[in-house]
Amino acid sequence: MKKKTAAAAASVAKARGSNGTTGRRPRKRIRDGDLASHCDLTTDEDLISKLPDDILGTIISLLPTKDGARTQALARRWRPLWRSSSLNLVANNRLCSSQFKRIPIVSKILSDHTGPARRFVFNFIRLHKDRKRFAEEALQIESWFHSPALANLQELCISFRLLEDTHGHKMLYPLPPSVFLCAPTLVVARISFCYFPKEIVPSGCFPLLKQLQLCWVSISEDVFHGVLSACHVLESLYLWSIADVGCFHISSPTLRSVGLCTCFSGKGELVIEDAPLLQRLLLPLPGEGGDTIRVIKAPKLEILGLLSPCISEIKIENLLFKSLTPASLKNTISTVKILSLQFSVPDLNAVIDVLRCFPCLETLCVTLRESLKMPLKDGREYDPLDPVKCLETHLKKLVMTDYKGDEHDIGFAKFFVLNAKVLREIRLIVNKEINKEINKEWLADQYRLLEAGSRASQDAQLEFSMVLNAHDLSIANPFSCYILDGVDATSDE
Repeated sequence: MKKKTAAAAASVAKARGSNGTTGRRPRKRIRDGDLASHCDLTTDEDLISKLPDDILGTIISLLPTKDGARTQALARRWRPLWRSSSLNLVANNRLCSSQFKRIPIVSKILSDHTGPARRFVFNFIRLHKDRKRFAEEALQIESWFHSPALANLQELCISFRLLEDTHGHKMLYPLPPSVFLCAPTLVVARISFCYFPKEIVPSGCFPLLKQLQLCWVSISEDVFHGVLSACHVLESLYLWSIADVGCFHISSPTLRSVGLCTCFSGKGELVIEDAPLLQRLLLPLPGEGGDTIRVIKAPKLEILGLLSPCISEIKIENLLFKSLTPASLKNTISTVKILSLQFSVPDLNAVIDVLRCFPCLETLCVTLRESLKMPLKDGREYDPLDPVKCLETHLKKLVMTDYKGDEHDIGFAKFFVLNAKVLREIRLIVNKEINKEINKEWLADQYRLLEAGSRASQDAQLEFSMVLNAHDLSIANPFSCYILDGVDATSDE
């Protein structure tokens, strides 16, 4: 739609004669009997150019940077619009194929453009190794955020290529302190592959920031907590591979989602002290041991995971897990609706104990990861006289990832067919290694092995799927896949 709008405007300008008017066409009779001509519908100016400046400016701001600048060539009417419209500056391969040339191009755009910038995206900024050129480019980068064009920036996405010292060691680029001049107007900030200054000036407040993502950054605990405390309306926080912070203490009256991914280089601790609106606590890739997670106050927590035995300790209010084994089955959390667990093998006994702690659970996602190398847990057989509450009244969906169709997998899935009384869907996402082996015979054999005459839920449906896309915080269910086939889990056909 964006390209079509600019292309349509270009085609109108190209079709004009030297006097700027469009050629007249013969009158044509329309259905109601009245005569109409092309000139009746389009006057000397094309319809797009007759739109108000603010609408044309919005159209230009939605175009890629290079296409937006090209609209100046359409007609005299368009010449001042790009310079005054809200700038959508994305410094990528479409702007310039040379990574080194993008820095001066960005500097030129910010110098020429007099309007405010809505969005500034520059990923993997690369500087020359030569000291003189490196210093010149570093000054240019620092100057960008002093530019009036970025005075009202709403979205910032910036990252840098790793540097090398004289011994060939990789280093992070220092985040320019001038970046924080944009803090008062930012709504979205994604900052990667750099290290934060040791101190942030008091003006570095983020009163409008709703989304903050930090990936592969080095930041001190004091600066991290200072940034977080300055975010007064923050809703989403995502942290990935953060160095120099051994403990994250998070308190926020507005946070709704917290996501972490291999945040600690060694042993680390995440503490959610007070988050009254927190709904999602997502841990896509837990550490390899030693991590501790404590949630002191999050009364609206609905989505939780990945929880793994390699997380040494997880405490949510009064509920305590050690290597994913509950310290007591008496303490429960009734707010959690979606839970994601990770094991090396389908450990049914361990899962049953975890389920007892979440009586209102509606969706259970189990991911298998052989590299965890966790042994099966010894446990007693499931006793229907001592049922798990969520299996009786709430659990509607089971998602099992890395399904191979062996004896353990089948036994795990069949347990839920036999015992989950309101189950609607069992989705088995097959292991990538056996995707090529899947055929109608394999599927038919799996359906047969999972049949259960005494099923607990008459409505249970079985689906085999392949994973297509990764974890996404913006969707209601954090798992998405492609359905291969789906039938009644207990069908005799």
